[in-house]
Amino acid sequence: MIKAVMFDMGGTLEDLYSDEKNDKATAYALDAILRKHGIEVPYEAEELWKTVGAQIQEYKKHSEQTQIELKPEEIWCDWGFRGIPVDREKLAEISEEIAHMWETTFYDRKLRVHVAEMLKGLKEDLGLHVSVVSNTGSLFQVFSTLKEYGVRQYFDEITLSSIVGYRKPHPNIFRIACNQANLDPAECAFVGDTLSRDVVGPRRAGFGRIFKINSFLTAQKDIGRFDVAPDYEITDIYDVYTLLKKEREQLI
Repeated sequence: MIKAVMFDMGGTLEDLYSDEKNDKATAYALDAILRKHGIEVPYEAEELWKTVGAQIQEYKKHSEQTQIELKPEEIWCDWGFRGIPVDREKLAEISEEIAHMWETTFYDRKLRVHVAEMLKGLKEDLGLHVSVVSNTGSLFQVFSTLKEYGVRQYFDEITLSSIVGYRKPHPNIFRIACNQANLDPAECAFVGDTLSRDVVGPRRAGFGRIFKINSFLTAQKDIGRFDVAPDYEITDIYDVYTLLKKEREQLI
């Protein structure tokens, strides 16, 4: 029987979107952070981000290949600002602030419709353990964003790649989440928006149930063929609750 439901963050609990507007906003937000902390670089905002942003995308590709997540100071000092003359010690001190800004500026984010009602049903009606398992380069952004959405109280644990060091689909990030819940993977369900991360990973880890819901990121991340399939493909996040409730009733 399923005793826990674990969710991806961006693209699953949240709708997200990014375009050239977000890219430009990130350039000026980064410039503002550097100026606030008195960190000088010999470039204007857009010129700086052209280099830093490209190198961050290199890091993203590297991390997806290795399935290892670095800490914010390593990401921004060793990758983002690689080759750029800057005070490395000062940059390391504000790397989490930059990481948080990048996560919330490079993407427009909003809570999916029916998430709050769905979470309430899982917790209060079905009595399930609920958690987040997410890839992120920020240590604290997911925590603060869930609080801003008004749904932080529904989550028992939050497992982030930036903290545990493994990125989905590495099975270890899922195993860590299961151990935190003190449950066997077969007792856990996972909900995500990509085959490449959110179906491959929990399948390898032995999860008992997998849900997939499409997002802006799905087509970008699911390039190629994957010999895995979710148990359920849904279009409304509320269906996680209704389908698990139906399964529960069939067991009675």
